[in-house]
Amino acid sequence: MAALFGGELQDPYPAYSELQEIGDGVHWSDVMQGYLVTRYADARKVGSNPKVFSSDLFYDSAPSWHDAGESEHLRFLDAASRLFMFADPPMHTRIRSTFRHAFTPQAIEAWRPIVERITTELIDRYPRGEEFDIMPGFAADVPVAVIAAILGVPDDMRPRFREWSYAYASTFDPMIRGAQRNRAITTSLELFDYLGELVAARKVEPREDLITTLVQTKTIDGDNLGDVELLAQLALLLVAGNETTTTLIGSGLTLLFDNPSVLRGLQDDVSLVPDAVEEFLRLDAPLHWVLRKAAVDTPLGDRVIPAGSIVWAGAAAANRDPRRFTEPDALVVSRENNKHLSFFHGIHFCVGAPLARLEGQVVFEHILRSFPGIRPGTAPALRRATNSIARGWETRPVIL
Repeated sequence: MAALFGGELQDPYPAYSELQEIGDGVHWSDVMQGYLVTRYADARKVGSNPKVFSSDLFYDSAPSWHDAGESEHLRFLDAASRLFMFADPPMHTRIRSTFRHAFTPQAIEAWRPIVERITTELIDRYPRGEEFDIMPGFAADVPVAVIAAILGVPDDMRPRFREWSYAYASTFDPMIRGAQRNRAITTSLELFDYLGELVAARKVEPREDLITTLVQTKTIDGDNLGDVELLAQLALLLVAGNETTTTLIGSGLTLLFDNPSVLRGLQDDVSLVPDAVEEFLRLDAPLHWVLRKAAVDTPLGDRVIPAGSIVWAGAAAANRDPRRFTEPDALVVSRENNKHLSFFHGIHFCVGAPLARLEGQVVFEHILRSFPGIRPGTAPALRRATNSIARGWETRPVIL
């Protein structure tokens, strides 16, 4: 299990399957200091009842990750502790309500031209017929460029946004500690400062962008988010959107290369791409583990989880649970009732899911239409990223 969370396993799914079939599928982990939940019904249960499985825990439950005597750590925690993903109602409800105008179907569709323009612009930089790694220069750049454009950030800030995004994402990994966490926090604070400048500017001079929308939207309580509250959510949008779409592109291409008949079928009928994207998300979830805390003694599996215990819901494991999905390890584009947990479940269902789906659909439609001869490359060697919570792809060589 230490190898699983240390990131050494390139393919964690056999280990997840083994854990599902041992006992009740719920296991204590000394490494993660909590219970691992690997079956679909139990993972969904964890997301269904915030009164029983609380989200109000992340930063105050792991004091060893941060130094209370460090001013940068305290400043970081002041912002990060206001994230609505780590809050229960009513705080969660109040903050999330500010997004009610931002991710409507109309808003998402209005962003489609932006996603299409950026996808074309970035993929056209690469030579045809030559081998290259699609992860660092395309898969990682698309979501950063899209969210930067939607937020109203100048194009020349994209490289910094990408650097900031990776640093902030690493602060959510409990295995990142010591000097490595210090560097990540320092870089994350640069992101907070920049977003604070944008928020202040939009209050004086509103624009047609997402920051202005969030600045002007009242919460359900009739007030506006405070500056620190708002910049915390903006930083989260950048990180969550980046990680999800980057991983989706790498995973989707890898799955298609491993299933050439499916690749040919999608090339023949790109109208199937939305269903394919859902199956990519199910088979290789960007976020593998979701953290909660048992608020009361509660039954889970064949045991009772003591109040105060950390619970890790394994979304990636649950997505391949044979109790829920037939042929759980197979890529089945026509799969019906594909209610995977990659965006999790309940009140904390990912607010940015519609944007991630749009990005995935546009990217794969463009690649399938424009590059019918796309095939896997061999160098650099295909390798997963090693974040123990969000497992993406470090490399994905291709030939267009």
